[in-house]
Amino acid sequence: MTTNHTIFRFFQPFMLVSLFLFGLAGCTLTDHQFPAATKLEPVQGPPLASGLKFPIGITEDPKGNVWVTEAGSGTANDGQVSIITPSGAIYPVITGFPSIMSPEGSPEGLNHLLYDNGKLYILHATVDKLYIADVSGFVPGTTPAVDAGSLMSEDIGTFVRAAHPNAPDAPDSNPYNLTFGPDGDLYIVDAGGNAVVRRKKIDGSLSIFATFPDVPNPSFPTVGPPTSDAVPTGIVYNGTDFLVSTLTGFPFPAGLSKIYKLSTTGTVTLYKDGFSGLTDILLMPSGKTLVTEFGFSTPGRIASGEDPAMSLYSPAITPVDILLSNANADTYYVLYYGPGLLMKFKATN
Repeated sequence: MTTNHTIFRFFQPFMLVSLFLFGLAGCTLTDHQFPAATKLEPVQGPPLASGLKFPIGITEDPKGNVWVTEAGSGTANDGQVSIITPSGAIYPVITGFPSIMSPEGSPEGLNHLLYDNGKLYILHATVDKLYIADVSGFVPGTTPAVDAGSLMSEDIGTFVRAAHPNAPDAPDSNPYNLTFGPDGDLYIVDAGGNAVVRRKKIDGSLSIFATFPDVPNPSFPTVGPPTSDAVPTGIVYNGTDFLVSTLTGFPFPAGLSKIYKLSTTGTVTLYKDGFSGLTDILLMPSGKTLVTEFGFSTPGRIASGEDPAMSLYSPAITPVDILLSNANADTYYVLYYGPGLLMKFKATN
């Protein structure tokens, strides 16, 4: 199966969704009362942030500020990185990222981002670049936004297309999500190449770390091709192995999304299966995993990554990213792509 260039195209049919939601509102990390939460409760009140322009990724700094990527309108260079303070105030940080409309009619551009030691590592789908921004001196409400064109960037797409990890499909790249691993190297899941790319800290060199096998399509030949791509969407490192969430391409069969385990040498094994449309994965303090399911063939939800039958919150409306706060104990943030909301949850058992 040929993979769409950007994962946003998978989301397009689900963008026009109901905005009827339960809301939320806010808590310096001490100890987690629920190291392995079995339920998430929305904090009552309005969403922590609303009006975001097709948001896709969130990360947090030590002060409890949440940084978010917004893909934009698809009709102008209005993709941006914004900061959301613990009180819910939103300020632009970096503006002017390319935002284009896909043939299917959905905005595409910025993907996920990661905060580390005063810097943001930001991925972009249509220019296939990694941007690096020093935001150590940014003060919300005081520091003016900067233009994306002023940032240092690195070309990921040219390398991935030349390496062609998704063969025999046409060469493709879509650097989508990222995490740090051993030795401070950066590991990027590429949703176009269906691979994990390793960027060495020491010199910035790139290599293909792992690839993922296609998934048989049970609807073939009635609907879709014989196999669907295993499209990586989220990645975490638990100190021993990487865990990668994947979604399957069209026709998005229920129950066939998987979580893979990657050794530090790049060996791929199945971790858990039985999911539908996975869009992100995180580690709880216990080391157990949580995942988000977007809602292609089943209702969107937050679920246990250890047991696909266990929902922690449902229905969630097009969730694309989940974040465990390091500043607020037992607090989880979930980004809703279609409605453009940042939701806040508290863990319970």
